[in-house]
Amino acid sequence: MKRVLLLALFLFSFFILNSQNTFPDNGNVGIGTINPTAKLEIAKTGTIGGEWNPSGSYLTVTDGGNSLIMDPNEIYGNTVLHIGTQTGDIVKFRNLTDTGAIDRVIIKNNGNVGIGTLSPLSKLHISSATNGDAVLRIEADTDNNNENDNPLIQMRQDGDIIGVNMGFSENFGENIFGIGIRNTNQGGDQWDTFTISTGNGNIGIGTTTPDSKLTVAGKIHSQEVKVTVNAGADFVFDKDYNLLKLEEVEKFIQENGHLSEIPSASEMQENGIHLSEMNIKLLQKIEELTLYTIKQEKELNKQGNSIKNQESEIIELKNILKEQQKLISQLLNNKK
Repeated sequence: MKRVLLLALFLFSFFILNSQNTFPDNGNVGIGTINPTAKLEIAKTGTIGGEWNPSGSYLTVTDGGNSLIMDPNEIYGNTVLHIGTQTGDIVKFRNLTDTGAIDRVIIKNNGNVGIGTLSPLSKLHISSATNGDAVLRIEADTDNNNENDNPLIQMRQDGDIIGVNMGFSENFGENIFGIGIRNTNQGGDQWDTFTISTGNGNIGIGTTTPDSKLTVAGKIHSQEVKVTVNAGADFVFDKDYNLLKLEEVEKFIQENGHLSEIPSASEMQENGIHLSEMNIKLLQKIEELTLYTIKQEKELNKQGNSIKNQESEIIELKNILKEQQKLISQLLNNKK
């Protein structure tokens, strides 16, 4: 009996001396340590309901192959949170309510991430489900101190050779939303591909400083362009319209080198032209030419009628002359 008591006392003392689990009076719990610094501190590998064995200290909660692992170890270099199954199926983030669980985020085993959908079709798939808005918000510089901390989406392909920069950046300009292309084989980033000014709504293509609703620094190829105008040039046909005489038009051209009310070539080169205004001016000149043509047509018709009358008179005079010649011939013959 004494031997049994001595053996029990020895074993109890051994476990007390070598135990690293402790429950101090401050409420902290230590597993693998006798000096816990938190409510629960695990100094070595901890596993609940399963086993997983990378090097270092970690905590694993496992239930039927589904694992939650907190792992600060040398394999990954830093503290890592593993959520999912050891066989690599799916990960879900849910809200628990009184009526059940609501799936919010899912990560499929192919790497696709779904927000609002359980069947993501791309690396990031955001859905509002049956109703509501599906909004992706990227925000920077919430303190409004103008540090040029801007939200920007960058898309890259072929090892960063080509891509797109989209969002707000100091490269687009202050308060400018832009889309810029990237091609390292052709000069790198181009920040003036497409821009929208948040101040006035002006859109720029090929420029970061649009001065109109649409400013294009380059050529435009279009099948059709519709321009809305406030008025045309039909005032030319008003009865009181002052149509210059052709002599006056000629004099103006000789003195100025261009048509009246039409800018000169140098003015066009310096200031450009307003397409709508210029088309109306050109239409005005065409309508003036139409009036000149109508007037000339009337004058030509008048001259034609006059010529016809003159021709008739000439024919009549010729006939009279013939008759007179006959009479003269008869008189001469009678004298003989």
